[in-house]
Amino acid sequence: MQHQNLADSRSREKVWFVSDQPLTPMQWASASSATLAALALAYAISLAEPRLIFGLACTFFCTFVALLITSYINQARQAVIIPILWAGAALGLGSLESGTTDFAFAAVIWPLLAAGAAGVTLVTGISASLCVMATLLVLTPLLPAGPNFPSSSWVPLISKFLVIWTTSALALAICARVGGVIQKVRQTSRDMAKQALDSRDAAQAETRVAQAETQDRARFMAEMSHEIRTPLNAILGFADTMREGIFGPLPKGYEDYPGLIHTSGSHLLDLVSDLLDISKIEAGRYEVHLEDIRLDQFLFEATALSSGAARSAGVQIRHEVGLPVTVRGDARAMRQIAFNLLSNAIKFTPKDGTVTLRIRLDQSTSQAILEIADDGAGISPADLARIGQPWAQGDNQSQANSRVVRSSGLGLAVVKRLTELQGGRFWLESTIGAGTIAKVGLPLANLAQPEA
Repeated sequence: MQHQNLADSRSREKVWFVSDQPLTPMQWASASSATLAALALAYAISLAEPRLIFGLACTFFCTFVALLITSYINQARQAVIIPILWAGAALGLGSLESGTTDFAFAAVIWPLLAAGAAGVTLVTGISASLCVMATLLVLTPLLPAGPNFPSSSWVPLISKFLVIWTTSALALAICARVGGVIQKVRQTSRDMAKQALDSRDAAQAETRVAQAETQDRARFMAEMSHEIRTPLNAILGFADTMREGIFGPLPKGYEDYPGLIHTSGSHLLDLVSDLLDISKIEAGRYEVHLEDIRLDQFLFEATALSSGAARSAGVQIRHEVGLPVTVRGDARAMRQIAFNLLSNAIKFTPKDGTVTLRIRLDQSTSQAILEIADDGAGISPADLARIGQPWAQGDNQSQANSRVVRSSGLGLAVVKRLTELQGGRFWLESTIGAGTIAKVGLPLANLAQPEA
């Protein structure tokens, strides 16, 4: 393990000294300041001036260690160490004179500039600056007086030049670092914009593929529905012919078969029709033409079409329509909505039960509300939340009565989609054991006055 650590240390030193990577702004400022401090220190040694040697040595040591710290120590530790080191460098220069005025600027600004150039928190920089100022105020009067150089000597300018150079180098390091950060932000923004464009293009491509698949599915369903409807209508016609005995009575034991064939064929035909309608709606190929229509007329038409099914099921249809009401809707869609809701109510109403038709006005929303209520088994809240989705059925309604109830779950989904296409709203209200009320709200055109 020790050999491995030694090898890692040597490899890091080798990388640091021979690396082709340029110095960071903070490293460049530290290296240049340490180099100038070292040259000045060599000159101070030749003069054998203790105070000058101490100040320059402190500056060189602190700036050189700062260079090493920024090369090997992570940024979390730099947040504490870097401002302290530069505060020590400012303290060293501050000891060259008996007063603190000339170097108070360095003592305050160097830790702050170093923290900014290294990209670490400024809190420690401020703390280090305050500590250096307090230390200068305490220690400077205790230090021996500095040497008295002739007025023509340039030696006193050494420390001043170091202050100017180091301050400028740290300021330039901050500017370089900020410029690098801005460049990275711009590059990141460009990369994110490119990724967003690529994602948008991919999403558009997926949307086009999905639309094409939807259109193909709708086209397939339309063609298949046509192919299925033609033989189904023929089967239903032959079943009616046999059931009515047009060409003579059927052999004994086969009398019930035509009725069963007709019932099953009718169910399959309804399923194909609902499947075709929901496919057209989801593919966006079902167009509605809004106009002023009499809502009550469609209820009577749907009642006439459903009267045979109601008689067969032993269900009574009761009207509580009231005044004629005109709404904005599509005539074809409203016929299908009324027929689907009425057929569904009859299907899940027990024998000798009642289906009630109502129309009421909601002045607060300027809508006419069509209500079709049954007194079946009702729907549980869990099933009620799923009704209106394709293929969704309620378990309670499947046990509404002793009759065999066949349902694809598409009828109410078609009603919901058609209602929304007309700008209306469809919902159900149900109570277990009390029945279900299907409600369709449509925009109100005007209220027609009752005829005299």
